[in-house]
Amino acid sequence: MTGKTHQALGITTGMGWFLIYSNPSYAPATFASVAVGAHLTALLPDIDQPAGALWQKLPFGKMLGKLSDPFLAHRNITHSLLGFGLIGLGLYELIKLFPSYWGIDTHILSLACMVSYASHLVADMLTEEGIPLFFPFGYMFGIPPKPFQDIRIKSGKWFENLIIFPAVNIALIALVISHWREITRVFFKS
Repeated sequence: MTGKTHQALGITTGMGWFLIYSNPSYAPATFASVAVGAHLTALLPDIDQPAGALWQKLPFGKMLGKLSDPFLAHRNITHSLLGFGLIGLGLYELIKLFPSYWGIDTHILSLACMVSYASHLVADMLTEEGIPLFFPFGYMFGIPPKPFQDIRIKSGKWFENLIIFPAVNIALIALVISHWREITRVFFKS
């Protein structure tokens, strides 16, 4: 999948988790941090490619992406359960460092970020290449499994651009409309 689809899917899943499972109350800082965190962690698995969308958003990102290129192969550890666990642990420890006066529920933020990261992995499992789910074992897992891999999505092609990307954006709009009451509760004290 392309960066734009991962971004939209990550925001939809991260914010969806926040709105559906966290029973939101007045928490504008948590809401904003979940939106930003979901956006960034949806792109995080692609730090293994120097032209990844996350590198383009960071200061000095293009340079850092080129420096990381010799050390990381695309769709390698960052697209596996091992990478998911290591990055999840690292994010959790980093987010725990946020001062309490920021008003961010770090538990909710950590989980929303991991839901968003997982959305990237699932989306890439739907592509023709698949992902090395059990890295360092090189077998590429995909949905649907072999021998039906020929019907998987080709990244950046017509099906992603005309079907998947619009469908994810419609799902995001539907999420906002259906949870508008909870969203207003997040920003305004009752």
